[in-house]
Amino acid sequence: MMKNSFISVVRGALLHDIGKVVQRAQDNPTEKKHTKWGDDWLQKNLTDKTAALASIAHHFTKDDDYAMNNNLGLIWYQADNLASKERRDKEKLEEGKWHSEIAIASPFSRINNPSIPTEKPPLTFLQLIQSGRIEEPTQNELPSAKEDYKRLLSAFERDFKNPDIEDRESINFLLMIIEKHFNYVPSITMKIYDGLNKEEIKDKHPDISLYDHLKLTAAIAGCMYYYYSDTHREKWNNNKLLKEEILNVPSGSKPYLLIGGDISGVQKFIYTITSKGALKSLKGRSFFLELLTEHIVSETIKALELTRCNLIFVGGGHFYILSHNTKGAVSSVAKIKDRIDNYLFMEFGGSLQINLEIEPFHPSEFADASKIWGRLAERLEAVKKTKWKDKLLDILKPQMPLSNQSCEVCFREDVKLDKLTRNSEAVSEIVYEAVCDSCRSQFGLGEELKKISAGSFPVIYRFDSEPTDYTIKIENVYYLFKEGWDRAMHKEAATVYRLNDLTAKHYSHPQSVYLAAGLYQHNDLDDLASAATVYGINRIAVLRMDVDNLGKIFSQAVPFSRMASISRGLNNFFKRYLNYIVEGKGINDPVDVADRGVSTDGRMLTIVYSGGDDLFLIGHWLDVTETAFDIARYFSRYTGNPFIKISGGIAVNHEKYPVYQYAQDADQAEKLAKKVKNSITLFGTRDFIWSDAEKLLERVRLFARFLKQADKHLATDEDKLPMTFFYRLLALARRFKDDGSLILPKAAYLISRAKTDKCNPKDILELKGVIMNNNQDEWNITEAAAM
Repeated sequence: MMKNSFISVVRGALLHDIGKVVQRAQDNPTEKKHTKWGDDWLQKNLTDKTAALASIAHHFTKDDDYAMNNNLGLIWYQADNLASKERRDKEKLEEGKWHSEIAIASPFSRINNPSIPTEKPPLTFLQLIQSGRIEEPTQNELPSAKEDYKRLLSAFERDFKNPDIEDRESINFLLMIIEKHFNYVPSITMKIYDGLNKEEIKDKHPDISLYDHLKLTAAIAGCMYYYYSDTHREKWNNNKLLKEEILNVPSGSKPYLLIGGDISGVQKFIYTITSKGALKSLKGRSFFLELLTEHIVSETIKALELTRCNLIFVGGGHFYILSHNTKGAVSSVAKIKDRIDNYLFMEFGGSLQINLEIEPFHPSEFADASKIWGRLAERLEAVKKTKWKDKLLDILKPQMPLSNQSCEVCFREDVKLDKLTRNSEAVSEIVYEAVCDSCRSQFGLGEELKKISAGSFPVIYRFDSEPTDYTIKIENVYYLFKEGWDRAMHKEAATVYRLNDLTAKHYSHPQSVYLAAGLYQHNDLDDLASAATVYGINRIAVLRMDVDNLGKIFSQAVPFSRMASISRGLNNFFKRYLNYIVEGKGINDPVDVADRGVSTDGRMLTIVYSGGDDLFLIGHWLDVTETAFDIARYFSRYTGNPFIKISGGIAVNHEKYPVYQYAQDADQAEKLAKKVKNSITLFGTRDFIWSDAEKLLERVRLFARFLKQADKHLATDEDKLPMTFFYRLLALARRFKDDGSLILPKAAYLISRAKTDKCNPKDILELKGVIMNNNQDEWNITEAAAM
């Protein structure tokens, strides 16, 4: 059970800089310092009067020395310092000036060219109040006016004072509304200028949001509370001042732990599926791993008696938690690992394992977190090489099959098997003749995900004792998926996860948690067969994508605060914003080469997995292919950095093709693209850098202008260009590799034989320009477009 004083410390740290927003919204902002503006607001609005002291206490001033004469004040003061290590001080001949209307720089613009580290990207800025669904930085710094801050503060206060909220001062609710409103508020408003030429030093422009700063300050403050109350127990309990211990930590002391979690066996677990019942099993198994990761995170945080402020990153089966380095914390992590490992071994026969490691560090390393992450990564890699070393006897022990069958999904023989029947209003259908309980529940999870993806405000209820109804069980915890709010479940639940929902009134449960998730699935997509016949050739496609040079990106992020900010930014894109992009209806300009009405009808595909820095989509081949272009475009706009790129691979085949084979083919295609970087592999073997891929898209659009709409496909228009034209053009494109410009006379003859009198003259002129050239790259694009 968390101590009230601990919660007050965290709550105070989470709100210690509220005065920066209050001050910037005033007509007379310089009348008081931000600490005093914040103190006035907190004293008026918080019932927790200990937490309300945080604003006035986190800076030492002559007028108020609370920070230096009270252990809580010292914690707030030092936590604030450690959380702002990205801020660079003025040097000689430099000047600092406060600008209340300053715009925050995108943290992505701090990442230099991974290939040429001295080459910097343009500095880009984010608007205080975003107008679109997906944030897009600009190279023009648009000032944040006082009126903007007034609107922002007013919106924040409306959410904070919402009468439906049972505990508006709960850490989870505060985290949600602070992220919602302060995500684009700069944590500091100082610009540093060169004292000689009076130009701003762009490298020192603020790039960490107030949300990220407040969250990290709260995480550090919580760690400090436990560390100092434990290691200096007598002094702490007797209210003796720990000024020297808190402010001057000896070089050999390491008060903090970075905890790293990584689930092994993910790829094999998700993708060992044939085509039978594939879509729901695939979705269910993938999301089960996301839920499992969240479960482990939640259990770890609870065991450490910390808050979700300490969750630095979660995604892709990985997570990082900032903790205090005490004997109790180290012991708790070890117990969690053993407990989860035992559950996974019993439930999945060793196919999944949790790797959970800790890395102690000194507070000075908040300034350069790359070393901490590097050491932790080495620990995680080392334990992966000794998988299940504590259970070798159990693994080697012969497992007698319980029947002459194996599970049709996971292929286990040592578990009880039964039929899986899907009942609908029209028919009762046997999906699997023999399936184990785990795979049965994951298939059911896939069915529930289809339902909740159609809901406006989907919810996951967590129960710590068995409820009347549930979707899936992990250890002795039960999870129920619902399309929306359920009054009875709401009262019973221990935790309520609100998926992609930032609506304050929906957080009435005192343990409501905001969770971003890639959920999109087209309403008509029930199985792979229903996706294959949407348009054109009957084929399914799988897309796998991830960010290029991610390790180098994080090695440049350096301060802990920036690494956390960039991690969150990537996760937001791949979990939350991806839903809008892949749907097609959620963005202004979706790729739609055949004018099929994507912007109104959506795309026939589903997100199987997304998070961290990668994704896996499956669906109709054209929808998946067009989506790849949209993702690349929006990712480029989202980061605003020409050096942060994404690559991917697409595999295309029929709906009966085994899913595991799809996954392997797309993986190989993605690896081919990753060798080149900033590219996409189409048709399994043809890789194009994105600029050439865009040319390919335009080439397809050009050819489409000579075609006509038919039933669910584009057909050749014999009054314009016959089918033979495209076959001969494809043959010429392939011959160009050997014959070069010698094929140009044949190309000229091909155009001359075409019926062009009913074509748009501009289209014909453009077509001639495409064909009558001797550029190999252009002919490669023409070949792919003709295919």
